[in-house]
Amino acid sequence: MNKKVILSFMIITAFLTVSIFGENETSIPGYFFELEFKTNGGGFRPNYGLYVAQYLSEIGIKVNIKVLEWANFVGTLLETNNYDLFFVGLVGHHDPDPTGIYNENGSLNMFGINTKMPYGMENEQMIEDGILIMNMTERQQHYYNWQQLMMDKIVPMVPFFNQPSYTANWATLDGYDDSWGVVDSLPYMKFTSLHEGQTSTEEFYDSDAKWRELNPLLQDDASSSYISSLVMESLLQMTPGYEPIKTGLIIDWQQDETNELLFKFTLRDEVYWNPSFNITGRDSSSDPLVDEDGNIVNPSILMVGDKGEFSDGTNQQVTAKDAVFTLLAYSNPITSIDSYKYNWMHDIWVDSADPLSFWIEIDADPDTPEKENYAPFWPDLKIKILPEFFLNTTNTTVTYSSGGVPMVGLGEGIFDTPQWKAYSTSAFGCGKYMLDYYVENSITVLQASPFWFGVGAIDGTEQDLDIKTFNIRVIPDITSALAEFKAGKLDIMAMASFPEERKEMQADPKFEVQSKLTNYLSFMGFNLKRPFIGGDDNYVFLTEPGYEEYTKALAVRKAIAYAIDREEINNALHDGEYLISDSVTYTLLDFWYYNDIVKYNHNLDMAWEWMERAGYLKSDLTGGITLYDDSVTEVTETTTQTETTTVTETTTITEQTTIYTTVQRTNTKKVISPFSFIFTFLIIVILPIYVKLRREKIR
Repeated sequence: MNKKVILSFMIITAFLTVSIFGENETSIPGYFFELEFKTNGGGFRPNYGLYVAQYLSEIGIKVNIKVLEWANFVGTLLETNNYDLFFVGLVGHHDPDPTGIYNENGSLNMFGINTKMPYGMENEQMIEDGILIMNMTERQQHYYNWQQLMMDKIVPMVPFFNQPSYTANWATLDGYDDSWGVVDSLPYMKFTSLHEGQTSTEEFYDSDAKWRELNPLLQDDASSSYISSLVMESLLQMTPGYEPIKTGLIIDWQQDETNELLFKFTLRDEVYWNPSFNITGRDSSSDPLVDEDGNIVNPSILMVGDKGEFSDGTNQQVTAKDAVFTLLAYSNPITSIDSYKYNWMHDIWVDSADPLSFWIEIDADPDTPEKENYAPFWPDLKIKILPEFFLNTTNTTVTYSSGGVPMVGLGEGIFDTPQWKAYSTSAFGCGKYMLDYYVENSITVLQASPFWFGVGAIDGTEQDLDIKTFNIRVIPDITSALAEFKAGKLDIMAMASFPEERKEMQADPKFEVQSKLTNYLSFMGFNLKRPFIGGDDNYVFLTEPGYEEYTKALAVRKAIAYAIDREEINNALHDGEYLISDSVTYTLLDFWYYNDIVKYNHNLDMAWEWMERAGYLKSDLTGGITLYDDSVTEVTETTTQTETTTVTETTTITEQTTIYTTVQRTNTKKVISPFSFIFTFLIIVILPIYVKLRREKIR
């Protein structure tokens, strides 16, 4: 028989055999379950969703992405909780206390954490205890333990990124530290030489929007606060990570040995108020405020307080009386828009024996008869100290702080007094600079104070001011400000809005670019009330030895955390510039942030180990040959908060960089039976060999 005929016959026979006997189409799931991922449109968040969908498909979880308009997304997070996964960012405050976010009744508890779930009561108790621990070291360790509990035994989220901010300055500027900012860096700053466009190494130019109010009690904008920070000093200094330090006006504190709610604070000696200049009507042609010897050129512009006192830079010392007045003013609802922050202050007074010391007694809840600890009070002391001799009045009407402390001098109508009106535009303090003049919508000019006490906040060492004149130009348009910076007409520039120009400057030796952490955390959260990642599976404990303290739902959340490759996302979408976070605490709070916490670095093997501990076996997905659909997972944009949303547009997100397009698994797999493989092997391989051997034997 012709060889080609024989070979054709065998191949046809093999295929017929497979068709008749072998093909066994079995419905094997391509994924264990589906999850719905919701976020808002714009920026990178839909892109994050695409990456998450890809990663979770690798452990048998299908992710459907829905992008909502911002208002609807917020409503979904805070009201309907209609999601499995969500992506959002939170701006933090200056204390590690997580009340309001991770406690059961927190207004921002988007996770569904409750006291009935495993470790929920322990979490609740640790949050409550955290605000009661007054010892700083003990409190730090307490929050370390709480973070470990959250990320090991609860896992309400997969932390993603802290987006850094960037600031550029000319390379001829020494001493600037972006993490501390301009105001605290000024004592260390100097120009080594002139840069392009610069006319004096003793002048500094920055830009900002127009300021509105220089009295810090009434400020609600950053531009006004910037000016005040230059002319005033903070009562308490804190590191960029908000650890209290003793390098500012407060140089010491002690907790009373018999009453842990009572603290004594001591101020730095030999600190004096700058002259109480009224700069109204001054301009660039006015005489200097002081001469080269530090003498006041025109004493007639010194403002006088209601009690008949003024400052010439040497006659009014900063004392505990000023500190007490400042805290009472900040806590009085009549004089402060932030008085509610100080309801923990039960009492305050000047020490009877030391005019530089004052006492504060703390009570977390003034509405209960028993006094309670309140540890998060420290950031509330980082406020600008106010001159009591000038702003206090002779009004004898008794008013009260938000915590119930009685006081006189701060009554109704105080904003109509000449002193308070003048202070809104001619503020003075005990800070590094004095207001010289301002031109509305153009520039504010400040002069270095010869009366400043001369201690740098960063390290507490003696310093002086090489920058004699500080200018803040009003340039509300940041693109125009960037052009002025490049031309050398500004010395510093925030670069967050100009990533391409910033990268060019990083490669240009004329400039120096620094980055710093922001008080922000982005994360993918879990809805702990939903099936598979929560719900009833929160109460099903694992039986594998060594893992009995974990639940089935927790195992899935851990698997998801291990499956997501945040480093790859960071490199692909952010050029690796974002900082990956591993905790529920903001990375900016480096004194409180627990760096040795359990970490979920990308590890697909670990992800599968946790999936299998939860009962989702990898073998259930890999039996036979999986046939994939070539379609790209798409993002559905919706406009409402409910399941019955109206789909307005379906689009594949392609923002800025290459998108990690996900492959959607099909719902069934075609499995070629073992019998088919064996029979085909016999026909195609064994039979030809047998025939060949027979022929050789015949020969």
